Amino acid sequence: MLDELHVLNIGVIEDLTIQLGPGMTVISGETGAGKTLIVDALALLSGQRSDTNLVRSGSVQARIEARLHNGDEEFILARQIGVDSPSRAYINNTLCRAGDLADFSDGQFHIYGQHDAQLLFSPSAQAATLDEFSEVNFSEYDNLKLRLKESRNRLDLLGGDERARQRELSVCQSEFDEISAVHLTDPNEDSQIKSELELLTNAIEFRESLQKALSILIECDGQPSAMDQLGEARHLLAHTRSYGPTVERLSDTIDDLREIGRDIQNELERLDPDPSRFDRLQERLQLLSKIKRRYGDTLYEVINYRDKIAERIEELTSFELVASRIEEEIRDYMDRIIALEAEIFSLRQNGSKKLSQGVTDRLGSMAMPHGRFEVQLGTSGIGDPVSFMFSSNPGEKLGPLAKVASGGELSRLMLAIRLLSASKVPTMIFDEVDAGIGGRTAVTVGQALSELSKTKQVIVVTHLAQVAAYADCQIAATKSVRNDRTVTEVSIVSGEQRISELARMLSGHNDSQTARDHARELLSKVQHRARN
Repeated sequence: MLDELHVLNIGVIEDLTIQLGPGMTVISGETGAGKTLIVDALALLSGQRSDTNLVRSGSVQARIEARLHNGDEEFILARQIGVDSPSRAYINNTLCRAGDLADFSDGQFHIYGQHDAQLLFSPSAQAATLDEFSEVNFSEYDNLKLRLKESRNRLDLLGGDERARQRELSVCQSEFDEISAVHLTDPNEDSQIKSELELLTNAIEFRESLQKALSILIECDGQPSAMDQLGEARHLLAHTRSYGPTVERLSDTIDDLREIGRDIQNELERLDPDPSRFDRLQERLQLLSKIKRRYGDTLYEVINYRDKIAERIEELTSFELVASRIEEEIRDYMDRIIALEAEIFSLRQNGSKKLSQGVTDRLGSMAMPHGRFEVQLGTSGIGDPVSFMFSSNPGEKLGPLAKVASGGELSRLMLAIRLLSASKVPTMIFDEVDAGIGGRTAVTVGQALSELSKTKQVIVVTHLAQVAAYADCQIAATKSVRNDRTVTEVSIVSGEQRISELARMLSGHNDSQTARDHARELLSKVQHRARN
């Protein structure tokens, strides 16, 4: 059930919060006051495609939030629309796809607009309405049809004449042999080789630096090394008595250089890379790059392609066996589809009888005492069209709904169908579904919606006082000007405020005493009927 709706920057709505309760809630107000924008906001929470034109002029972003509960669980749904930024959807403050929001809200509330009745003219919509009422689930049927199509495609691909199969087999075998010759087992092999080559390259460069340092210090390719030159300096100074301490320091330095040379030599021996290993890795990487250029962007794709052509080779080399197996699959799917079609057709037959009788029975309470409604099915199966037939007058033949029903009759028929097929969702929202009716007919529609609200939360946007009078709670939407901008405001009306709003709905003026008396009488009758 919807508990609260918060709308920010949608059309003339600047910042609006509506508290909602159980039973029947009516939203009324003058044309252009923003009633339909409230329904548009709820439609966005049901996953409807976002439209930046809905964002209030001068604003960069619109946001809609709804708080609802189902049993003991509370949920928060949100939708954000930016003028220059992508639309975002949230469930319990977690970012999600609009499709996820649609799937979730589909189990919480449904919206029925004034144009939904027109959809009943469509044969496909009539079939969908019957299937919803009959609780037909097409998921298994659709899945089997898809698998049947896939099997038939596989059989078609397997077919062709013997020469064509041999040509394809030759190509597949050649490609399989080429990939197999590379001996691929690890889809990450190329990445691992690149990492090892980088390490080897670094090791070679480091070894070259050590070798150069060693040659400068100890062995200088025929040129005097640092150690040689220091030894010569020590020899020259050794004959000068005053430089005795310096000679000792030179001797210590030469010993240190000799020790450093041994350390470098040890490190060179430890870092002795195998040059052939480096070459082998480079050759392997080039081979992997070549195979990727032909068969996939990654080794994973190459391995996957190899496995697929292996399956194809098996199919081509054992054509008769594979074809027989696929044909058996097709027969099995066909048998299961036929059985499901019979089951679906039976559900439709039973549902059509119940829907026909149920709608006809309800028409009497909707000011159509002689109205008859009938769902007609073909006799050959679920492929036959579903037809909604109707007659409003005694003695008149049933005719197609699109040809014989007026706008007001269509609205009542749609409402009668919705009352009968009230789905498992706890909240039903009706947006001016009473268009084209008035007077006593409007009273019967109000009664029907009130009856529905005993088991559902019902939210109704209406212009009709006869419908609004049946509400447990009435919310009036009004326009005002604030800072030279039009804004929508809403308030719960009760007592004399509600009388004024009903009077406005009846006559267009809330200060007409006649209209106020009529509104008071209308409300009194509804309340008296409710008590009895």
